[in-house]
Amino acid sequence: MKYFLYKLLKDKKVADSYQFYTSCEYKLYFAETNLKALQNIIKKYQKTEAKREKEFFRDVVMTGEGKYIIHDDNINYLGVKMNMTSVIDKLTMEMMGLLHNFFDTYAQWLNSVLFGEEALPIKKVSLLKVVQKLSSYPEYASTFVTKLSAIPNEDQYLYIVDFNNTLKHRYQIYVTNKFNIFSMSGNVSIPEFKKDGRAQLKNDALDILKKSLDYCRELLDDSRNFVEQYFSKNDNNYVEHRIYNPKTYLLFKTEEDYKNMRSPKNHYYFVEVDSDNIPDKLQIMLCYDRMNHTNYDEQTLECYNSPYELIIMREKGGHEIIGILKPDDKEVYELNDEHELKYRQYISVTKGYEYEMMLFVAGKENFKYFGLLSELTIAYETKKE
Repeated sequence: MKYFLYKLLKDKKVADSYQFYTSCEYKLYFAETNLKALQNIIKKYQKTEAKREKEFFRDVVMTGEGKYIIHDDNINYLGVKMNMTSVIDKLTMEMMGLLHNFFDTYAQWLNSVLFGEEALPIKKVSLLKVVQKLSSYPEYASTFVTKLSAIPNEDQYLYIVDFNNTLKHRYQIYVTNKFNIFSMSGNVSIPEFKKDGRAQLKNDALDILKKSLDYCRELLDDSRNFVEQYFSKNDNNYVEHRIYNPKTYLLFKTEEDYKNMRSPKNHYYFVEVDSDNIPDKLQIMLCYDRMNHTNYDEQTLECYNSPYELIIMREKGGHEIIGILKPDDKEVYELNDEHELKYRQYISVTKGYEYEMMLFVAGKENFKYFGLLSELTIAYETKKE
């Protein structure tokens, strides 16, 4: 099924975590592209060098003299002439940088999907903080979480972190690119370096880069498997205030006004709540879910930030208005904008809201009905006799 993971996360009211998961995948995709480019460049270079050396030794055997012609190792890199070793350095740095960034986004993914409303603020998230927080959530105890807690001390994680922190804060780590004319073989390696007293030994560049990529890919796959297996049997315990798609109410003076598409007299968005248990807050997202469509090609799932600036609270099962919801932020959202996807938080107001509500209900500006994202209720003030 298309969007299987997205659908699962939406149903468990943690759809906002999907953006972090796909960001992890995207980083690994680009890292893999860098690795393949490196493999191709190195293979071509070593093949060319081997050919030159064979020609040199052939001339020695046949003529008693061989002439080795000095040549540059420049290549065309997307229209720019660059030294071969510099290109190898560039691709290596970019790939390791992507893998380092992967862990930050990986932490955002786990923080969002597991903790729901109790997630750490996005600016305060790190893998170490997520691992520490998980110890307070016994329902997630598993071999995956045990493995997760070991990451900060694992050799492969430390190699990625140390490589990037050395580049960022200290000095350049130059990849060594050599070709032995006697053995007819090349060697491309990352030299030994030290960070915070840890010695990272010399490694074959392609081997250590592939090992680092595989390590990150396995972590992401493990996390997805855990999330899918856990949520196939359990709900997220920390999403009680999250809902989708407030309804829309339109009141027309007459049925003719509605049929002739005249402006309604009153209009508002609303949610139904229990008057004996009015929530102090709600977190709202809009969602267009057609994943159950029988035609596979028409199955789709889209989620949007809530653009509503005021939402009415109505008595569940009735029409009595018992309060309003106002955003707990100063942002202005459009249905399609560049804001990070989130369950937008609204605060309940149950006293002194009447005048503000009246202005909103009767206002003619900035009211929009999102047909596929909000169930519509239509009423007429009078009926034609």
